[in-house]
Amino acid sequence: MIIRQIIEKNVRLMALCCILFLLSIPPGFALFEQTQDILMPVIDELKSQVLKESEIETACGIFMNNYKICALLLFLGTMVVPVFFVMLVNGFMVGFVMKYVLVKEHTIAFFIKGVLLHSLFELPAIFLSGAIGMRIGLSFITSDNGKRVRDVSQSIKEALIVHVFVVIPMLAVAALIETFISAALIS
Repeated sequence: MIIRQIIEKNVRLMALCCILFLLSIPPGFALFEQTQDILMPVIDELKSQVLKESEIETACGIFMNNYKICALLLFLGTMVVPVFFVMLVNGFMVGFVMKYVLVKEHTIAFFIKGVLLHSLFELPAIFLSGAIGMRIGLSFITSDNGKRVRDVSQSIKEALIVHVFVVIPMLAVAALIETFISAALIS
């Protein structure tokens, strides 16, 4: 019950994260040619960090990569504005990869098969991480001096509960789906 209440308290911030993410997809798609020399090495490096010999190692690599992003969002969220940047960059990268798939003469259906299923778990975990991090920062900014310590402490406690019991399990499920199902759908 408490987890649902925490999530409900953060729905607007999650929606803000989602909107920023979605708004940056079209520029990533449109600016593919201008940014490919910069972003392809980043994507190649990410693939080398994530893709391993066995599927289990790959799932662990995917999980750890996504966990780092969520932990970063939780921490950066305390400063509020950096979350906007992370959402915009991630959405831009999705648009970039979408265009890359099309340039490689695959279809949009190929792209959707490769990302849709695991994104149902991964993206909400990312948006929630950004939201609960921002909630900590907003608690500090908006609380009056007498309540600030209590409000920030409560926000940190709620963030940790949601992070441990919602975000981490969602990322684990997303990593398994991406490794075992999404990869099979596009091979």
